[in-house]
Amino acid sequence: MTSEITVETRDLTAADERLVERARAATESAFDPERWGGAHLVGAALRTTDDDVYAGVSLPASVGRASMCAEPVAFGAAVADGATRFDAVAAVRHPLPDEDRGFEVVPPCGACRELIVDYGEDVDVVVPHDGDRRKATASALLPTRNW
Repeated sequence: MTSEITVETRDLTAADERLVERARAATESAFDPERWGGAHLVGAALRTTDDDVYAGVSLPASVGRASMCAEPVAFGAAVADGATRFDAVAAVRHPLPDEDRGFEVVPPCGACRELIVDYGEDVDVVVPHDGDRRKATASALLPTRNW
């Protein structure tokens, strides 16, 4: 017997679409195809409950463990500015120069999911779902978390 975990998703609002666009703009402005094999592949945008938006980009490093995902960089910018309550986050992947694809929303990795939940279980996370962009709460993306 297998058990399947399902995640409830919801439609994006106009504000969510703007958040996706801000994440795309962040990765587009930071992308460098000559450095690190295409540095800053992911951009993230984080909206606070006051509708302020903070952006971050992934930070590759020569020592893999020192690399940073875009979501914690965006959270760090927000927290450094005094923000404490968060509404939604989106991350967008920049295509590599040799790829025949466009910018695309990407889900947060497991560590980033944990971080997002730590800053707000009800933070909405924009995720790809069945070929569309949808949103789910951060806690829904960690359905077996028990702490």
